[in-house]
Amino acid sequence: MSPAKHLTLIAMAVSLGMGGCATTGEGGMSKQTMGSVLGAVGGALLGSQVGKGSGRNLAIIAGALAGGALGNWIGARLDERDREALAASTQEALDSGQPVAWRSGHSGASATITPVSSKTVTTQQTIRRAPKIATVQNMAVINQPYRAIKSVNLRAGPGTDAEKVGGFLEGQTFTALGRTDNDWIAVGRKGVTVGYVYAPLVGPVPAMVAKAGPTDLDAISTASASEQGFDLDAIEPSAAVSEQVAVKTTCRTVDYRVKTADGEESKTVDACQSADGAWQLS
Repeated sequence: MSPAKHLTLIAMAVSLGMGGCATTGEGGMSKQTMGSVLGAVGGALLGSQVGKGSGRNLAIIAGALAGGALGNWIGARLDERDREALAASTQEALDSGQPVAWRSGHSGASATITPVSSKTVTTQQTIRRAPKIATVQNMAVINQPYRAIKSVNLRAGPGTDAEKVGGFLEGQTFTALGRTDNDWIAVGRKGVTVGYVYAPLVGPVPAMVAKAGPTDLDAISTASASEQGFDLDAIEPSAAVSEQVAVKTTCRTVDYRVKTADGEESKTVDACQSADGAWQLS
């Protein structure tokens, strides 16, 4: 089920207990009131119900756009498909730090999303790691698909003296969760830190390739994992340890200019990236 459909179902459930809300025609809820319902529930709460990875992140942004960051203006003028598409463009602008232009394929609505300033902040956040993997403080959040430039060892800590816990063949992909102060990349499997690789031996996956599907490490078979030294049972999410650590993350101030047939609106929104890569808008 798509993130947008999940958001609709949640909003409908909440509306059952809100008989005092304004309605239009046949007892139905107006788009603007629906925006208020989504706002009451909270964008982050809605997003947390939906999937994992980029799907979950997009749902968090979509919920925030409808219910808080741009509020009822979007609820009243953009339909569900447009809100979902605008959320995807918003994530692209936040990830890249570059302006993104969006135009609806069916309604004619358009928007520009322009990051106008960025800063790095250090916060305490919850991370998950495999039990034998070292904890690292002050890691800078990445949360992007990476690939091995050449064969590289995966280690239990950010250093060549740490135990080897697996390895990547040239070209294999994984999610880079963050970068340590001494230039090692934290490797993630389904949101769990499973080891560290030396940063100069890996690099970002090109954007068009990254959109093709899950990373190799997330989809690796038991047989392939064994051949590459991975103990798949030990790095499954169910075996993870959760703990609070200091992480360095990015916050951006973003300027929105949204146009529809009903008019134009400009808003300034603040967003910070959490340790799992999701952008929280306020």
